Amino acid sequence: MTVSGAAAGLRRATPHPFRTDASTRTQLLGVGTFFALSLTLAAVAYVAALPPALMPFVLAAGPTVIAIALAWREGRGAIRRLFRSLTIRPHRARWYLALLIPLVWAPATVAIAVGLGQPTIGLFDKVYPAILIVPLVVLLPAFIEELAWRGFVMPRLMSVMSPLKAALLLAVPWTLIHLVLFLPGQQYDFLAIWPMVLSIFSYSVILTWIYVGTGGSVLMTALVHALLNGLAPIMAGFDNDLSWAIRNILAAGIAIGLVALGGFRQSEPTTESTDEGGLATA
Repeated sequence: MTVSGAAAGLRRATPHPFRTDASTRTQLLGVGTFFALSLTLAAVAYVAALPPALMPFVLAAGPTVIAIALAWREGRGAIRRLFRSLTIRPHRARWYLALLIPLVWAPATVAIAVGLGQPTIGLFDKVYPAILIVPLVVLLPAFIEELAWRGFVMPRLMSVMSPLKAALLLAVPWTLIHLVLFLPGQQYDFLAIWPMVLSIFSYSVILTWIYVGTGGSVLMTALVHALLNGLAPIMAGFDNDLSWAIRNILAAGIAIGLVALGGFRQSEPTTESTDEGGLATA
């Protein structure tokens, strides 16, 4: 799948902005409340000194509970549309090829590390059995997280701005939420913070590209998100700092490539019919 071809599919099949039944003011108020409550939750969780092993699940599930509550309060079928996004499949089969992004990204990270002089002996010693367990562990959190950040936030932000601007704006609180995991005493306090910032902004761009191009499929963004996290064992066989930097610089390269090659090119709203959530139906 070429990026230009995918962009053409996005332009033909996706009305912009996404239409919902609530007023723009109501939608933006919901997004602002979601951001504020999610960041407050992260701060409280850190101050409460939750166990590091529990923190990622709280930071993934908490915003989703907030999003569901806000959708229920918004009414007008918002809850139904939110959960329906978990079942939307790509309207064009070529979007399933987006699943190849993580499958190319992880081996490419390893190849670059080896090219920079990392030893190949024992490179994949940490892959098994982790590669069988980790994807299952991250699958549910990815669906939970995507339901909130893509399923709830993105349609509302895109009522007033382009998908790319929405992706970059969403990445700010999403980064701050993840920052907690890198603070002293937390799960990733041994890793540099700047690659995390790079990764969250890159993921936000990549996943939003998929979300918009597939007509609002949280199903697809969650699967890609789970693969991006679940393939980590493949990249665990060499220096942590080097692996952490390479994988996220490469993710940034993918995101920049999508933008540069027209993945977010603006277009006028299409005249295709839309479902109740305002997503195109092909």
